[in-house]
Amino acid sequence: MTITHILFDIYGTLVDGTRLRPCYAVELGSIMAERYGGSPTAWAQANLRIVADWDSYFADLDFGGDDGVEQMWEGELRLTRALFRLTGTPEPALAEVTTLSRELAYEVRTRCDAFFDDARPVIKKLHAAGYVLGVATHSLTPQARGALAGGGVLDYFTGPLLCPDTVGQYHKDAAFYQVDGLPPQSCLVVDDQLQGILGAQAAGMQTVHLMRGGAGESPAQHVLHGDLGGLLAVVGL
Repeated sequence: MTITHILFDIYGTLVDGTRLRPCYAVELGSIMAERYGGSPTAWAQANLRIVADWDSYFADLDFGGDDGVEQMWEGELRLTRALFRLTGTPEPALAEVTTLSRELAYEVRTRCDAFFDDARPVIKKLHAAGYVLGVATHSLTPQARGALAGGGVLDYFTGPLLCPDTVGQYHKDAAFYQVDGLPPQSCLVVDDQLQGILGAQAAGMQTVHLMRGGAGESPAQHVLHGDLGGLLAVVGL
């Protein structure tokens, strides 16, 4: 069957985390200083301290459990509360901080273009060719939409956004990809991680394994070494 839908992982596939982190800190600092006062630099430095100690904020959370999505949001809440603690800023009421944590998940990323240089031209050509583009990512929907908006390509993604909060689970097994109205035989999944490749294949989808770090073997139907440019040849463009 002809491929009509292409689903992309985000981080490591489209978005470069090493480019996102410094931009995220600066833009977060700007937003927090505007809303709660203080120095943008102080808020940014607090974010960088949190990133350096990232695992400690999530160590007791189980994203793979029945309440995995709620625990993901709990993690975001912890990160946001830590910003107030580390800057010595009085923390607002819990309801306000909870809302803030969800707003920041989207808003900060919209201000950061952290796309790999090879990704955006491929996305534009696939969209122009009529492919329905979507995502299959471990990111929550606001995070995914924010990253796409920051890269200037959100409007090209008219297909499904398969995120933990839309599919109801974190792990990318077969069930992650089984969405009503999404014909697996017509779907191509592009991911840089093996878990996504295996889950998509178990769901009956074709796969492209993007290995940005160089050579390697994979069970995927197609393997790209280095960058995303070769995806166009895979689909015949």
